Order: sequence, then C-alpha cells, then structure tokens
Amino acid sequence: LFLYMLGKDLIDRPQMWQLVLEAGASSLSVVAFSPYENHALIHETISLDASAPSALRALEDAVYENPMLLLDFRRVMVYYDAPRMAALPGMAASSAGVCLQRMFPPSDVRTEVLVDNIPGMDACVAFEIPSDILGFLRRTFHNASIGHPLVPVASYFGMKHSARPSGKTLVNITGNRLDVVTLGSGAPLVLNSFRFVEPMDAVYYILASRSTLGLRDTDEIMIAGDRDVRAAIAPVLRRYVRYVMPAIFPSVMFRAGKASLAAPFEMVVAPLMSPLPPAGGGSEAGN
Repeated sequence: LFLYMLGKDLIDRPQMWQLVLEAGASSLSVVAFSPYENHALIHETISLDASAPSALRALEDAVYENPMLLLDFRRVMVYYDAPRMAALPGMAASSAGVCLQRMFPPSDVRTEVLVDNIPGMDACVAFEIPSDILGFLRRTFHNASIGHPLVPVASYFGMKHSARPSGKTLVNITGNRLDVVTLGSGAPLVLNSFRFVEPMDAVYYILASRSTLGLRDTDEIMIAGDRDVRAAIAPVLRRYVRYVMPAIFPSVMFRAGKASLAAPFEMVVAPLMSPLPPAGGGSEAGN
C-alpha cells in the first residue's frame, strides 16, 4: 500500500491556507500555513528523483505524488531557485532579459526571464526559468505567483530594519545557496545569491561583499538559515565584525511550533510579506 507523504487529508479547509513552494535542482520544499487554524504550519522537503528523464518529470512526479499540493489553497507562492539571476534597480526591470543575456552564456535549454519586484525597495530580481517548468507551474497552480527566493528575504529584512538601515547585512543559508542583503538608505547596497561548497566559501563571499562597500566593523551581520553552517561561520566572521548574531525569527511564526523553525527562512517569512485577507473576505490569489 502506497502512502502519500503529503495526503489530502492533512488539510480540511485549504481555502484558509496558503501554500509556499521552493523548487530547486534536487528538492521541492513545501510550507503550508494558515493564520486562521491556530497558526498551523506543515513543512516537508521532497527529494526529486535524480534518475528521472528530465528535471520537468522529476518535479511533476514530486507534485503528483503529494496530493495535498493540489488542493484549492487561498494563495500559492512558488519560488524557483534559479542560479542564473541578477539583482537590478527597479528602473531596469524592463531590460532584465538583455541584462541576463550579457551576464550568462546562452542556455542549453529554452528558458524565460521573470522579474520579481521587491516591495519597499527600488530593486528587483530577474531570473531564468526553463520554459517547460514554468508552463507546468502555471498550469498546475492557478494564479500562483512565481518568484525568486531572494525576494522574500530582502523584503522581510528591509521591513524589519527600515529605521537607520544603512550597512546592516542579512545572510540567509539554504542548502548550498547563500543569500546576502546589505541595506542602504534607499535601495539595497548588496543583493545577491552565491553558491558555496564549504562554509569558509560563505565567509569569503560575505566579507568580500562588505570590503567592496567599505563597511565598518560595527555594521552588524545577522545570520538566518542552516544551523550547522551558521555555527561554523559565525566565530570566523566575529574576527572581522563586532556584531554577528542570529537573525530575528518572526515572533508570530513561533506560534506555528517546531515545523516553522525547521523550514527555510525565506519560506517562513514569505506568508508574512503577503498576508491573507480576513477569513470570509472573499478568495484572493497571488499575482
């Protein structure tokens, strides 16, 4: 007897929930959250089948084998962990495709360029996504918003530190991806994602970004994400920066329990950036 990891019976009233997905090269992370069901939260990471004939087929199988993902959620947000991405000023959003073409060699697969604007910042993230995967996501999750995982990190960080923000750096670690956001007085000074192999690679990227800006050793660094990597890099960073501390976890999400602490930081804060309207106020989908 085959048992679904995420069966439909896990959620009784999906219209009271929002679904957050993060699709990467080897996994599909899932967070389902409801502010109306006692801040209930479900988190799971589904490994994609490396032996599948294509990345699209691996993603399709992961979704169809977990029927909970196909429920009629109030809102669906999908984040695609695209390695080919670029942070751009808001005014450059219309030329994002040209910018990416100049930064990266031609892709071996047919892709499309999406632009994810960052609320409250004069910046956006442009990224490439395979056309077949984009088509599947749009067909399967009606009216889902599709963006880059750097955006909810930057948006949340900017909102939390809107007063005297300049020079503050947030580091978020998910798998082998390192997100670095350094706030400025208006637009961010640094907004980028890096791939790393060893924790000391992450230290290098963080310090190199700071050195380029000439930041002071009193401009603090806040670290979110993977606990083991955080524990490895924090003592090294403290040799160069006085204030290195854990990022402040959103207090409202503590009510969701241990599942929220285990989920990727960007997926936990994403529902807070697009809160659901009051229950009974009509259906609404992400754009």
